[in-house]
Amino acid sequence: MKIAIIAAMDKEISLLSKLETSDVFVAASGIGKVAAALKTAEIIHNHHPDLIINSGVAGGLSPSLEIGDVVCGTEVSYHDVWCGEPNLYGQVQGFPPCYQSSSRFLPYLNANIKKGLIVSGDRFISNPAEYAGIKKHFPDALAVDMESAAVAQTCYIFHIPVLILRLISDTPGIEHHEQQYSRFWETAAEKSFENLRKLLFNLSAAKISDD
Repeated sequence: MKIAIIAAMDKEISLLSKLETSDVFVAASGIGKVAAALKTAEIIHNHHPDLIINSGVAGGLSPSLEIGDVVCGTEVSYHDVWCGEPNLYGQVQGFPPCYQSSSRFLPYLNANIKKGLIVSGDRFISNPAEYAGIKKHFPDALAVDMESAAVAQTCYIFHIPVLILRLISDTPGIEHHEQQYSRFWETAAEKSFENLRKLLFNLSAAKISDD
């Protein structure tokens, strides 16, 4: 089984690269939806993976989450897309309102991973008004990032299973939350991908194939 792991930033890749084997490879997409979609399509065309994992960090949108928690985007959508009626907010016309992480692989996640909706957009959420705007349209959203919905949409187009896994690095909507984000990289970076390592071990142990 060939697995591709996509993360946005070099500091995420520097940790993930130690996971790379003959069956697992790691790529940096760059920040934002366009960069994420382009890299995902490139990997699909050139490497034909059986599963794409989009890893990285996200801002927490739920009071149930703490910095360092891991969220699986069982559903992902865009918080900055509106195509007009009859589409739902976040829905690109002609596509589903949300994209799903592959249910086939969810049983192999650690039990401590939270599951729910993640939303994406080309904006680093940094003030309470932006936070409130997202929660107005997506009251159940657990986290916000800048790439996962684009990765999931590209996988949807090419019929490739995807898992969206994000580590909570900060909590938008509180005062001076940017300082949380900076401190996160100083203190929690190595911890951030323990769950991903465990997932790869579980998949290998179960001898998951592309059947």
